[in-house]
Amino acid sequence: YQLDHSQRYIQSLGFTNVNNRVQEVDPHGLSGADNSHYVPSTKRLAFGEGGVDDAEDADVVIHEYGHSIQDNIVPGWGGGQEGAMGEGFGDYWAGTYSTRVNAVFQPNFVFNWDGHNEFWAGRVLVDSTLHYPEDANGEVHDSGTLWCSGITDCQRRLGHTVMDRLVIDHHFALGTSATMADAANQVIQSDIDLYGGAHLSTLVQVLG
Repeated sequence: YQLDHSQRYIQSLGFTNVNNRVQEVDPHGLSGADNSHYVPSTKRLAFGEGGVDDAEDADVVIHEYGHSIQDNIVPGWGGGQEGAMGEGFGDYWAGTYSTRVNAVFQPNFVFNWDGHNEFWAGRVLVDSTLHYPEDANGEVHDSGTLWCSGITDCQRRLGHTVMDRLVIDHHFALGTSATMADAANQVIQSDIDLYGGAHLSTLVQVLG
């Protein structure tokens, strides 16, 4: 249900060619271990069962689907700072899903069910202490929060539809070794392409 809902939303934004394919999913894919993931070689999502069963949390499901989205738009995704941006986009995509469903329940948390408990601390959508470039090259999940923070901040100012379209669209201009600076510039270019630059002041202020 969650994956179908996400794909229908993507198409409602005007993208009929983004991961519009059968998505194989295994909710018991790691033999009881944790750490769900997307498998590029098989295009499958595998969900763990350590602590809380990961497939019970829509945020985990949509986060992993985010990896599939990026791999579909940019085959070979993962060089440069794309590991961190992949984690950041996954968190963003889960966050935009959750806040469209319910904007008031723990709006800055991602992985509300699987994390923020005795098993795992979870992550946040915006951490205002992070700054580019010094926080961009650490562990990919930690550095991913930097990218997620920037684009989520923009979304909160511009709204879901505008920013979600820009975030999806900018991937088409990225190669397989982009930096966060490259991606930020392409988000700005996507606004020029899709909206005639109507949101440049906000995007440049946050991402510039």
